[in-house]
Amino acid sequence: MDDLNIPKLKKDVEIAFKDGGIIKISRMTLFLNHFSAYHTGEETVLEVLNDKAQFIPAMILNGNQKFAILNVDSIFYVTELDETDSGSDKDDLCIQFITGEKMEFRIHEELPGNRSRAIDFLNTERDFLTFLKDKRKVYINKNKINKVEVL
Repeated sequence: MDDLNIPKLKKDVEIAFKDGGIIKISRMTLFLNHFSAYHTGEETVLEVLNDKAQFIPAMILNGNQKFAILNVDSIFYVTELDETDSGSDKDDLCIQFITGEKMEFRIHEELPGNRSRAIDFLNTERDFLTFLKDKRKVYINKNKINKVEVL
């Protein structure tokens, strides 16, 4: 059976799901391909989340390690644990999720000059968009957003 396994890179992240009426964060490991289909180098968390797959494999790290298959549509956001460069002059936003919870983020993607407004960014075709919070990349499922205020 091991012959059928494809070697993967492991990426530890925090994944936020709705638990009752609030957002609950779980520490998990995602499995990434060694090579991206879109650029040179490794597959990114954003590529996994925006892939066509409805379900993705993960390892739950809270307490005992357990293998899980996650429904991507149920994810509110994913936070990378590594810090990244925060040098950005992009918009700061207050995002209200469908649970009513509000959090502040900064847009962390390069936007074309003629499409650089927050509304243009939010209206892209992808479900997950890259933001920055406390120097860490956060990939937010825009289908879980109720309202956005530009700060």
